Amino acid sequence: MIRKIVSTVSIASALAASLSLSALTTLSAHAADVPVAVVQQVDSRLDSQHELQPPIIDASPVMPGAWVYFTDNTSKRPGQTDSTRPYTLDAHLIYQDADHVWHDQLFDRYEEDGGIPQIASVFFAHADHTAHSRSLVVLVKTPQQHEDYGGDAYDGYVYKLTGTAAQGAVFVGLQSDASAPFIGQCQCGFRDGRTQHARYPNATAIRNALAETFPEK
Repeated sequence: MIRKIVSTVSIASALAASLSLSALTTLSAHAADVPVAVVQQVDSRLDSQHELQPPIIDASPVMPGAWVYFTDNTSKRPGQTDSTRPYTLDAHLIYQDADHVWHDQLFDRYEEDGGIPQIASVFFAHADHTAHSRSLVVLVKTPQQHEDYGGDAYDGYVYKLTGTAAQGAVFVGLQSDASAPFIGQCQCGFRDGRTQHARYPNATAIRNALAETFPEK
């Protein structure tokens, strides 16, 4: 049975709980920053199998009018059983168009076998060769408990957002080359005494690496 991080589908209680989690102190949004309309829209999409992992992130630096949120997904999918189903965290983009229609886009799904994926950091950085551009960066931390090793896995994903929220057409694309150095990291200890260190376990390390690869002119 997949465990759940948040025990209720209420956004108010989930966001309040998030403020006490030290692992989320680097995230860029808090409950007080989220408009009531956005909270209500996200809340309407939650249920016992899709629970909010706070906080909700203002994505204005890369897409004005859009917000990012994450849900622990414990729903059953074809071909999976309770014993084979991975721990799953879904990444959503939500926004309202010029006709006041709300759009909710599932733009990525983080699946892990060793533990529950957790949002370690969400931020924005320059990550290509276009002057003054910004990308969305999501750092996922997953506790690992295996027979031969344990620790924390770190995966950093860099996304480019294009289109416009007002027109109801926003596209989120993974920047594979920019993301590559940050995916598959492990801060782990092994049964045989070996240790492995993650090079980019936080926002500062990823920012610095991106700045070296994509210097702003």
